[in-house]
Amino acid sequence: AADDHHRGIVGGSQQLPMRLWTDTPANMAHWPAGTSVASLNGGTTMSRVTEIRRTDGGTTIHDDRGNIRTYAAAVVTAQSWMLLSNIRCDDDLFPIDHWTAIERTHYMGSTKVFALVDRPFWKDKDPVTGRDLVSMTLTDRMSRGTYLLDQGEGKPGLICLSYTWSDDSLKLLALDPTERMNIMLRSLEEIYPGVDFRSHIISTPVTLSWETERDFMGAFKANLPGHYRYQERLFTHFVQHRLDPRHRGIFLAGDDISWTAGWAEGAIHTALNAVWGVVHHLGGSSAAGNPGPGDVFESIAPLRLGD
Repeated sequence: AADDHHRGIVGGSQQLPMRLWTDTPANMAHWPAGTSVASLNGGTTMSRVTEIRRTDGGTTIHDDRGNIRTYAAAVVTAQSWMLLSNIRCDDDLFPIDHWTAIERTHYMGSTKVFALVDRPFWKDKDPVTGRDLVSMTLTDRMSRGTYLLDQGEGKPGLICLSYTWSDDSLKLLALDPTERMNIMLRSLEEIYPGVDFRSHIISTPVTLSWETERDFMGAFKANLPGHYRYQERLFTHFVQHRLDPRHRGIFLAGDDISWTAGWAEGAIHTALNAVWGVVHHLGGSSAAGNPGPGDVFESIAPLRLGD
């Protein structure tokens, strides 16, 4: 049911991490009331990581402000390809088969084109059919997927004119926002003759191609045939007792490490796995009667294929 019962978040999905950052739970075991993650970190996040290397003290992190810190354990939640490009890494951070899995991970390119309109005019009725003037549209024309976002009567509406993937995204990569919008409007005008989309647009279009974003390099991971073994290696990396000691203490998390790339659920799943891994690495254990994922790993682990 991953596609069911979607809900919009005013201010965007970034509200979730922002509220986790500022939340002050009433009942905390180790900090006084009013403590937030923000207050524990001086009100600001750390800077961009530029290098990760092994030292005798654990995992040493460099950032772009010149700070160097060493931790007994570290969790990497960035897009995994950043470990190959934007972040300098020791070869010994991971075993070679895990590096291979990161190297061969496949990311989907994707482009979206949005236009703000004066009102949700698509709910006007067609005088001939009696149906809504425009509907969500999936087509083999250039627009591919068009979605209608309604904030309610008396408020502007938003049209995702186009949601494209892979090769279709590359076709738009060199075009500016207005050029992209015009291509999509031509497609929609052919599908809905007589509907004047352009007269309702009230702002410059907004567009994004994820493959050109420095910290994304693609919308999300998409496993190709034969990639199961790579996915299994990355997902189960948090259980490290079979790894050489020099490879322990750094953990991978994020939607691209999970089985459900692109969804927050997968990111949270792998985050919980990584937390168990850190606790175990530092000599801790799960509460009695509430085993962690690594405690019951042998009974729930995904199937491991031979190479």
